[in-house]
Amino acid sequence: MATCTTPVLVVGAGPTGLTAALTLARNNVPVRIIEKEPQHRRGQRGVGIQPRTFEVFHFLRVPEIHERATFIPLLQEHNRGSLEPLNTFPMAPYTEPTPAIPYVRAVTFRPWSFLYNCKLMGQPVLEEIMREHLAQLGCTVELGSRLVSFTQDEKCVRVKVGKHRDNGDEEEVEEDIEVAYLIGADGAKGDIRLEAKGLDRDHWHFFSPMSQDMIALRPTDELGKDGWQFMMRGRPIDLQGLARDKEALVNCMKGFVGLGDYVKVKEVMWVSDFRPNMRVVNKFGVGRIFVAGDAAHVHSIAGAQGLNSSVQDAFNIAWKMALVYKGLSPASLLDTYTAERLPVIAEMLGFTTEMHKLMFNESDAEHAPRSSADDKDNSKTVESQFERAMRRGGKLYMLGVNYRTSPIVMDEFVSPPTPRGTAVNSTYGDTQEGVLRAGDRAPDAPGLVATVSLNRVRMFDIFGSTHHSVIIFAPTLTVPAVKSILATLGQSFPKELVRRVVVLPGPASEPDDHVETSSEVDQAIDTEVLIDEAGHAYRGYVAEPQEVKAVVVRPDGVVGAIVRGGTGLERYFEGVFGRAGGMH
Repeated sequence: MATCTTPVLVVGAGPTGLTAALTLARNNVPVRIIEKEPQHRRGQRGVGIQPRTFEVFHFLRVPEIHERATFIPLLQEHNRGSLEPLNTFPMAPYTEPTPAIPYVRAVTFRPWSFLYNCKLMGQPVLEEIMREHLAQLGCTVELGSRLVSFTQDEKCVRVKVGKHRDNGDEEEVEEDIEVAYLIGADGAKGDIRLEAKGLDRDHWHFFSPMSQDMIALRPTDELGKDGWQFMMRGRPIDLQGLARDKEALVNCMKGFVGLGDYVKVKEVMWVSDFRPNMRVVNKFGVGRIFVAGDAAHVHSIAGAQGLNSSVQDAFNIAWKMALVYKGLSPASLLDTYTAERLPVIAEMLGFTTEMHKLMFNESDAEHAPRSSADDKDNSKTVESQFERAMRRGGKLYMLGVNYRTSPIVMDEFVSPPTPRGTAVNSTYGDTQEGVLRAGDRAPDAPGLVATVSLNRVRMFDIFGSTHHSVIIFAPTLTVPAVKSILATLGQSFPKELVRRVVVLPGPASEPDDHVETSSEVDQAIDTEVLIDEAGHAYRGYVAEPQEVKAVVVRPDGVVGAIVRGGTGLERYFEGVFGRAGGMH
């Protein structure tokens, strides 16, 4: 397959489009990204970032997102018209950090101390960080540019783009371009500045959350020291009309809070109406055109899965597209995008719909709103129901999202199921200690010691969006199977495409022998050798000290294969690169 020179076009410069563009640019694929809005968006929108998504940003070498994201404040429930809290609780449960799961951090809120696995960041800040990294690679977002039409054939996609002039003229200029592929990533809440006497900025405040008329206020310094993100719902209020009439919106907000002039809205910075729909396309791509994020699926905001699923969509298609674009993999690799992501999204739609019903009390939709007196009489019931509706954790962290049924993953350590014993695989399963299969998330492992430099490294720093990583667990470097695996990799795959690492069990009883042997191997086929002194890698990857196990980790941090030797590796890489792709 000949390599291309025409760019890939990404439509939409939200988190989904920026993830796709950055992944392609990291892989030296020319990319253009267009955004129909004339200015970058201001709205906070979806703010919850799950641990699995922080891992994506780590593999893309964007650490600032995790560093600058803030912890989830404690949730506080109020009756309308009262600042006295009915209940205060954390959204996320206490979770002990482990070497395999790095993106949990401790933070103290008086009088509790909790670990918050999900963190918050408004989309304007997230997008700005990603645009900066993209610009460093020579790609900038083309604002005021919209997709007008497109056609495709076997060779390219012909696109018509409408662009507004920089001089403020409303007249649109059309540009005809040819691109190798097209990724559609164009997919409510609101942001305000307010003063509220007695309303502290240490909590996420919910007023009458289980009634028909509800408002939630979350403090965010990203908008200023008096900035808040709000979400409200009401019946039979015209929310779409309120989105256009800021004066009516402010009056409605004050009515929902019920504190009169104690609440003063200084500025409504951004607002839109959101109507929950649950739908998904039946294919994520046709020919050279693909969709991701909101362009592919729409669902409830409950569970903070939207932005996260969208970023993971984009990461999945983009690393595969980069290989196909450069002629290293056959076009059939792109078919696995739908095969892998559609089951994940379908399962997510199911449980977020149930969460939506619980969160918004839709089972009581036919009943009239409760009065404040009713709320006080039933405060314990309301408290229990609201807390149960807002609890987050477990599979929502997305650490158990897997592609075990993907046609390109391979596991020689799992027996194929018999027809009678075939079990339905959950693509949103929970992580299980002592279980790792092909298609699962690859765990982290800190404290690995390089035998030559003696530097300490972590497993996640080995992985990256530009290459596969082959992690070879072996008792020593002299085992024949290790030599066979290294010979296969050295003869067939350049190290820029497939990084190889040998992990020996630790602590090393004879460090001098390890250093001498590893130096010889390094000089022969440029292989890194690490000692697992703390045992985190062997535990996380379920490897025995006396066995040989090769684990292939894909550019997206997913275990592509778990095999015993060189033959298994060849079979796996043939599924990704084809019979000739990726070879020297």
